[in-house]
Amino acid sequence: MALTDLMLKAKVNMALARDPRVSALEITVGVEEGIVTLTGDVDSQEKCQAAEEDARCVEGITQVRNEMTCGLTKVATTATEVAQRFLSKLELQWNALPDKTALTQADFLRWALWMITKFHIPPNVEGQDIETLELATVERALEQIGSYTSIPKALLAMEMLRQAEATEAEQAPETENPALVTTPLLESEQIPTGASREHRARN
Repeated sequence: MALTDLMLKAKVNMALARDPRVSALEITVGVEEGIVTLTGDVDSQEKCQAAEEDARCVEGITQVRNEMTCGLTKVATTATEVAQRFLSKLELQWNALPDKTALTQADFLRWALWMITKFHIPPNVEGQDIETLELATVERALEQIGSYTSIPKALLAMEMLRQAEATEAEQAPETENPALVTTPLLESEQIPTGASREHRARN
C-alpha cells in the first residue's frame, strides 16, 4: 500500500471513530489510489450514509465505494458478545494489514488505541457487572495489541492515555482575552498580608 493511501486510510478510520452516528467496529476501510471502499454490516441506512459522508469529507479521497450492507449480521445482544466482537475486530484489522512495516503498524496502533479509548458496552444489552467487563476488555485488547507488536502493555496504555488527552485538548473551546484573576508569586516572594500595602507603595 502506498504511503498516501495509508495516510488516507488512517484519516478515514479516525473520522469514523469520531462520529457518534456510526460504529467504527462495524466498518472496514480499504484505500487504493485515493479510492475508499467501505465494507461491513450496519444496522440502519442512516449509519451507512453517515459513514459514506465521513469518508467523502476526508481531503485527498477521490471516490467512495459504499459496499456496506444493512442488518444482515446478527446484532450482539449480550455484553460478552459485544466485548468479543471488539477483540475480533482488532484481530481482523491486524490480519488485514498489507504488510507489517513500521508505518503500517503505526497506522494500526493509532486506530486501535483510539478505538480502545472509545470502547463501551451499550446499556441496552444483557449482562451483569458491565463496568468490570469493559475494564477487562480494555486490558485484554492492550495485551492482544502487545502480542502483535511486541510493545509492553504499559507503554501501550500510556500512549492510549496521551492520545485521549491530546484529543480532549483539541476539542476544548478556546477563550479570547481571558481575564487575569491572580498573578502567582514565588514562595520566597510571598508577602505577609499586613505588609502588602506598604510593599506596593514602595514598588
